[in-house]
Amino acid sequence: MRQILSFSLLIGLIIVFLSGCENDEKPPKGTLSEEKMATILSEIHIAESRVTRLQLKSLDSSLLIFGRLKDGIWKKHKVDTLAYHNSYDYYMLHPKQMSKIYENVQKKIEAREKQKNIKL
Repeated sequence: MRQILSFSLLIGLIIVFLSGCENDEKPPKGTLSEEKMATILSEIHIAESRVTRLQLKSLDSSLLIFGRLKDGIWKKHKVDTLAYHNSYDYYMLHPKQMSKIYENVQKKIEAREKQKNIKL
């Protein structure tokens, strides 16, 4: 029992240590910039909010509308879904950067709310 507890503690410490390590590695080629990710994520969250406010009874209809809104976002920013998903995956593995991105997302959404005098 002690061996299992010791082993579990060791694994836990290794995970904490590795997750705390932040190096200055450069994002892979094709990774969207933090600013572009923040812009796209804020528009995605706004689109989600719009679909939610529609209060559609059909999940299929909600997904269809949300899919079309996302397609518009991809076209507007000239980004394909693979580049977005690869960038999202990269930033999820780099929590400090993702935290900065989401701080920027929050600022963008708040600015839009003030500008349009709406609450999302």
